[in-house]
Amino acid sequence: MRMGRTIDLHIHSSHSEDGEYPVEELFSMARDAGIGAISITDHDDIQSIRDAEGLPAEYGVNYIPGVEVTTVFPVDGSQQHILGYFIRGDDHAFIATLRTIQALRSKVAAKRIEALRNIGFALNDTRISEMSAGRAPTATSIMREIFLNEDNKDDPKLRDYFSGKNKINRLPAFYRAYFTEGKPAYVQFESIPTRDGIAAILSAGGIPVLAHPSFVKNRAWLDIIRDYGIQGIEAVSTYHSNEECRFFQEYAHTNGLCITAGSDFHGQQSKPLVKMGGISGNDYSLVESLIALHRTSKK
Repeated sequence: MRMGRTIDLHIHSSHSEDGEYPVEELFSMARDAGIGAISITDHDDIQSIRDAEGLPAEYGVNYIPGVEVTTVFPVDGSQQHILGYFIRGDDHAFIATLRTIQALRSKVAAKRIEALRNIGFALNDTRISEMSAGRAPTATSIMREIFLNEDNKDDPKLRDYFSGKNKINRLPAFYRAYFTEGKPAYVQFESIPTRDGIAAILSAGGIPVLAHPSFVKNRAWLDIIRDYGIQGIEAVSTYHSNEECRFFQEYAHTNGLCITAGSDFHGQQSKPLVKMGGISGNDYSLVESLIALHRTSKK
C-alpha cells in the first residue's frame, strides 16, 4: 500500500549527527504528508536500516534502504556526496569503509574548531561532543555551540545571526560565511576518493547516485564522476533551480542514468527552510524506475 504519489529519497534521521528525528517519526511524518516512498540516507551511517524494520507496512510508506557517503573529488578537492540505495545493512566491508570516513570527519572537525577559536569564538568541546553523541561532529554541532555559548552572545560578528537578516536560516548562513572555501574557518575536507565511495556502494549491493549534482563546480566534470560508475543522479533537488533540474534530467537521460528526487531534509535546527517532500517533480514514477534498476542489477 502507498498513500501518495510523491517521494523523498534524501532524508536524514537522528543517526546523522545533524538530523533531528528518529526513524519511526520520519515514517509517521511521511505518512501524514501523503508521501508514498522515502529513503533515509544518513551521513556515513546505515543504522537506520535496522530501525526501519516493520515500519513500511505499519505506516503504509514504501522504503528504500539508503546512505549518503561523503567523498572527496580529487579533481578539485571538493566534497561530493554519493547516495547509496538498497545497501545491505550487514555488509561488513561497507561498514568498515564508513568507519574510515567517520574517523577522517573527526580530524576535519578538530581543525574547524581550532580555526574558529583562532578568530575569536568560544567553544566548549564537551558540549560539542554531547550534541554529536560521541560521533564525528559535523559543522552543525560546532555552529550550534557557537550560538549557545554565552561567551559569544555579545560578539559583533554574530549580531546578524541573533537578531538580523541571518536569524531565520542562521546555520546555513554561518556555514557559507565561515566554512566554505576562502572563508575564515575553511578546512580542506578529508575523506575517501569519490571513485572509492562509488565502488564501496556497488560492492555492498547498492545503486550509487550522485547527490545534489549542482555541487559539482564544473559541469564537464560530471562525465568523470559518471565514468566512476554512478547509476543515477539526484536531478530533482531543493538545491536546484528549475533550469538546473532540467539540465540534470536531460544529462541523466542522455547518459542512461536513473533520476532521483530528494529534499535533503534534516529538521528545523539544521535546515529550517527544507521540508520533507518539499520539492517539485518528485513523482512516484522515479522510485519505480529505481526499483526496476535494482532488480535488473541483481540479475
